[in-house]
Amino acid sequence: MCAPVRLRGRATEAGQVLVIFVFALVTLMAAAGLAVDVGRFYSERRFLQNAADAAALAAGNVLVSGGTEDAARTEARAVLALNFSIPPNGIVPTLPPANGTDAVYQAGHAGDPAFVIDGILVSGASVRVAVRNTIPYTFGRAVGLDTNMIVAQARVRFDGKLLPIAVRQYIKAPGSNTGSAPCVDDFNRFMDFFATANTACLGTDGSTSSRISPSAGSDFSASTPDGDRSNHGPIVEILGQGADPDNGADFRGFVALDIRNFQSASSQLYYDEVTASTNAQKLKDLQAQWILDRSYPGPPFPAAVSPPAPDNQVAIMSGNSAGIAVDAISKRFAPGDEILVAVYPGVTMQIPDFTMSTTGDVSVDPTGTAASAGSIRVRRNQAFSGTVVLSTVSDVNDPANPLVLGTLLNPASPITYDPNPVTPTLGSGTSVALRNLQTASAAAGIYALWLKGQAGSPYLTTKYAPFALKVGTVNKDFLFKSDSSEQTAAAAGNSVAFILNLKRSGGLFGAAVNLSLEAMPGETLPAGLGSVTFSPAAVTPSSSGTDSTLTIGTGTMAPGRYQFVVRATGTNGDSQKVTRLMILTVYVGTSSSGGNQEYVDIVGFAVMRVAGITSNSVTAYAITPVIADPSDSRLRRGQVARLSPWND
Repeated sequence: MCAPVRLRGRATEAGQVLVIFVFALVTLMAAAGLAVDVGRFYSERRFLQNAADAAALAAGNVLVSGGTEDAARTEARAVLALNFSIPPNGIVPTLPPANGTDAVYQAGHAGDPAFVIDGILVSGASVRVAVRNTIPYTFGRAVGLDTNMIVAQARVRFDGKLLPIAVRQYIKAPGSNTGSAPCVDDFNRFMDFFATANTACLGTDGSTSSRISPSAGSDFSASTPDGDRSNHGPIVEILGQGADPDNGADFRGFVALDIRNFQSASSQLYYDEVTASTNAQKLKDLQAQWILDRSYPGPPFPAAVSPPAPDNQVAIMSGNSAGIAVDAISKRFAPGDEILVAVYPGVTMQIPDFTMSTTGDVSVDPTGTAASAGSIRVRRNQAFSGTVVLSTVSDVNDPANPLVLGTLLNPASPITYDPNPVTPTLGSGTSVALRNLQTASAAAGIYALWLKGQAGSPYLTTKYAPFALKVGTVNKDFLFKSDSSEQTAAAAGNSVAFILNLKRSGGLFGAAVNLSLEAMPGETLPAGLGSVTFSPAAVTPSSSGTDSTLTIGTGTMAPGRYQFVVRATGTNGDSQKVTRLMILTVYVGTSSSGGNQEYVDIVGFAVMRVAGITSNSVTAYAITPVIADPSDSRLRRGQVARLSPWND
């Protein structure tokens, strides 16, 4: 009889499966428990974030309404208390400290607003609210987890509502009403729009001690549209008919905030959707839309300085264009609304400019005196009314230049310009004779000199123009030209190209002409300039002309207008040196054309309260003085509080 068989292997396997099942069950239960805890933390995070957002907006709106920072913190804490009253996990968060000095920061970052974890911080440009709560783990305790601190942060910034309107600061300035009785909207005398109505006509633009800065005063009401005149400024037209500047320009308050920088006739910078080719109708539509949106998208203006910086020079729209802006105002605002405007002195500006041009080479013998060596012309536009002082500057990058070597005599003043200073004229300009060049053993050849023109106050403008000095008889020469004098790179990093052409003049020139790029006199090549190539870099002039392509990479250059000098130099078949210079202009992120020539200098910003709107004009009065810094807290009443990224 056989003995019974024991199934030891199967019993062992069954026991192992049971152990694995138990461990798996524990793991699944722990994961499920942690998932429940994570869900609780997520709901707490959302709860705290909603409360922080609401509190930051509430504080911001208090400030926009003219409240103090203490009042803003009090309102923020009240909103937080209301939201904290129904916590999703039954644990009421602690209110943040009542003042900013007691705020709690992440370890190692004390005082840095970006790292506050419990507090209410109010600055000129923003409000930050950070709240926290400690939530215990429920199931996580089984794996050694105790509590989790949940933090929520909200930030509100004050921006927007800067309208494309520039309001006169003065009329009839500088005026002469010191000591006179207060006037009542008397536009025949001096008036400061940003003083109280009862003191607006006292003093002058340079004598302000008798005037009082305006404030919000009593609330506007339909029954008392004038409000308290002892607090606010006079009711004036800020847009449309009646908003004309003192100098009678075709301007009624409507500006293009996204066209700035009027240092020269071709230095405009463009922002947002505007480009150098944007037509007038498109530009008007864009500005009007920003009124309807109650927000200029930016970039924001820097603080105004004196004299005005280029970033505070803003293009003006024609007077007839103001109608579309008035229509937009009537759709978006009503009497009593408060708006943020730019302020200009009260007269429009026009780019003052002059140009200098030569009429061929200046000729002189290797040894001797040229009583008359040619002429130049100096022209002006309608805005320029000064004189220009002319002088000669050496081509320091050519060691063989006669002015460098001293073979062109009187180095401090080698050429007499007649007249000098010169008063430029319109049209063909004023002719200036070049006289009294003296040489001593100068080598025959063609060299470059620089004509320097300097306009005095108030323009303080300096310009350079190269011209050729021909010493002795030079029969083998070349003509040097470019397919364009200027090119535009839409943005930094783009490249521009010029096609240069060298055409021989006279017999065969001889050796190749070398091409190179350099800076204008007294300057260095711009920071961030990218690669520069000539293809080819050495050119033999031909009878029909030989081309070389100059490619300039703009690299990381800042937006603006840049001038470069192309040097072409070689030795001709008669062993004479010939050098010619050419100025080329590159625009990076700016205009390659003249653009708008008229502008206003923005001297500050102010909040005004709308008093009336008709089909032809908008009237308003100031409730703040003119403030240079657009981030100043006093301008909050004309702005809007918006949630923004914490670290933006």
